[in-house]
Amino acid sequence: MVGAAPHRRAPVEDTRRRRRRRRRAGPHPHLRDEEDTPAQGRLRAELPGSHHHRRPCAAGTGLHPRGPDLAGGTTAMTTPSTVLPTSEGLQRHRAIAATQQDAVVTAAVPHAVVACPGAGKTRTIVNRHCATPRNQPIGRAITSFTKIAAAQIRARAHELGRPDLLQHPHAIMTLDGFFWRFLVRPFLPPPDDVNRRPFRRVESWRDAPRQLRQIDYLPDPTKPRQRHTFDLAEFQFRYPGQLAAPIATLTGRARSDGGRRHLSDEQIATVCRLAEQQRTRLANDYRLFTGEETRRAADRNLANHAHLLGQTLPARFSELIVDEAQDCSDVDVNLLLAIQELGLPTLVIADPDQAIYGFRSPGPPAINRLLDHMETVELTGNWRSSTTVCRLAATMRADPRRRTPDIALADHHDIDLPIHLIPLDGGKELSTFDDIAARAGIPPTRRLVLAHAAATLPGVGADPRRPPANPTSALAWAVAMLRQAAPDQRTRALAEQILQAGLVRYWMPDADYIAATDRRDTYGIDPHHLRRLAARALDELPDLSLPAAEWCAAARRILNTLRPLPDNTTPAGTTLTCPPGKSTKTAASLAGVPTTAVTEHTVRTDTVHQVKGEEADAVLMLLPDDDRTTHLLTIWAADAIPAPAGAGPAPHETAEALRVLYVAVTRARRLAALALPAQHITATAQYLTSRHVPTNVTT
Repeated sequence: MVGAAPHRRAPVEDTRRRRRRRRRAGPHPHLRDEEDTPAQGRLRAELPGSHHHRRPCAAGTGLHPRGPDLAGGTTAMTTPSTVLPTSEGLQRHRAIAATQQDAVVTAAVPHAVVACPGAGKTRTIVNRHCATPRNQPIGRAITSFTKIAAAQIRARAHELGRPDLLQHPHAIMTLDGFFWRFLVRPFLPPPDDVNRRPFRRVESWRDAPRQLRQIDYLPDPTKPRQRHTFDLAEFQFRYPGQLAAPIATLTGRARSDGGRRHLSDEQIATVCRLAEQQRTRLANDYRLFTGEETRRAADRNLANHAHLLGQTLPARFSELIVDEAQDCSDVDVNLLLAIQELGLPTLVIADPDQAIYGFRSPGPPAINRLLDHMETVELTGNWRSSTTVCRLAATMRADPRRRTPDIALADHHDIDLPIHLIPLDGGKELSTFDDIAARAGIPPTRRLVLAHAAATLPGVGADPRRPPANPTSALAWAVAMLRQAAPDQRTRALAEQILQAGLVRYWMPDADYIAATDRRDTYGIDPHHLRRLAARALDELPDLSLPAAEWCAAARRILNTLRPLPDNTTPAGTTLTCPPGKSTKTAASLAGVPTTAVTEHTVRTDTVHQVKGEEADAVLMLLPDDDRTTHLLTIWAADAIPAPAGAGPAPHETAEALRVLYVAVTRARRLAALALPAQHITATAQYLTSRHVPTNVTT
């Protein structure tokens, strides 16, 4: 069932010639492509940041020996010499940004849109979709990489009074969902006498039946209490070659949490082999597909059924929109190029500098192959970040042609908050950041502390993102997460899923062997009714400060009143029991969270990969004191991207680390700070000064 995708040839040669012709035209502001509309030509000539016109940065930035330190310490401040736009200038920039968005709404396909952070691309996608006349026989497919993003697009189209655009023949779903529904499912064999199980797709292994996705590992058979339980969702999988079995790795908190830190590398390698075997078994025997299996099946079908798909895809859709396309793997790009060759044109929307999933496709971002064969328009108006944050972010772009800062368009575009460089100091950098944010009037719930790796995050107050393996502890974890002041979208979705699963597990037999997508067919449970029951459970379940045994007893009384089916009288599932040895501890301790609920005084901490698409008023990025940070900061300050050959990480690894830093700082709306080793602060400050980025150095 699994295998690597073959490399696909590039699109037709005349597209390459158009691309080269556009590059030869050069950056002169009065030149534009013959295909440009008058509006597109004007916006490229007028708006800084267009690849057709780059304005040089102003010179003459001065260094002030002393500046106001919002943290109360000694600082050096650099200030830009350029003048921020007046109110009239801001309105003009906003009008130009609207013209850019209009160009995307009306652009012919195939086309690529390079959108900066906060460019309003979701709104632009919806506007393009809503420009579709009613009652069209051919639809549009809109895809993204998360169900949350797809749901946002559906909600906005509904708000604009176009519910017809959410129905057949249109399709709004994840990219994997599109591959599954239109490239894989039509060619799957039906259940037979050998294997009666239907083929099913799960968004992640968290959606698979609990009993099938969990792996028990016992290092010493004579000590059964030292059993470790792992979940397939904790592993990263990759396929190394044609028809090869998956290779699993376990890193970060999933590797070191709890007693796992005492497992040797050899023992973890054994666990990874077990995970590989279980994943292959679920794909081949249980017919459960995740994104990897789906993409490889789609690739085979595009090769084997090209003639049929060349008829069905263009007959159903006029175009395929791919949002967040920088997250595409090499296999994704191969599939999209093949789909275009079959006659379904594609509009891809991406920010190449946010390509931070290199573990899926080592080397340069796969999206570059797609962008190299498409005409490109840009969205360079940033509705999220201040001018200072935009200037900082521009220094982190690998392509020198894209280092002109985006135009800040938000009401706070001219807020007088510099970039703060804070030396790492055993955790004191966190209190320094809190002081700076407090003096800027930014409350804790609007602050964000980030790191590339979870191990860098502070242990106290860190968000326990991974639910426990024990079902009772997982239920307590879900309650804790959903009662937080502001859980992030991914954590909320996972917690809601676990809460619903806990209800089904309590009432229905064999629930641990049934996937969430099969509950209606297996038990007749209405998913909408189940969501309402879960909301009631969240409201009625007792406080997590109770002793665990008391909490479980009270929870059973509540669950007894929440029947998934009208004819349920007595629970027939697995009762809720307190884990052994935990009865006198708090229920919160089962969940691995503080006893006190998260309040308005708690600052969220997370990894950069978990906050893509989100934002906060104040962001602190933690850069640990290690060789990778040294290499990253050295080449960044030297303006040498990617890294030169020689000692240190590979160039693509360093370039990706800089993109992670870019994603982190572009989450910030008003205030961005970097906590870094003290020995790198002077060079970093000098570099930012040379790039006209207002900077405060805390000493």
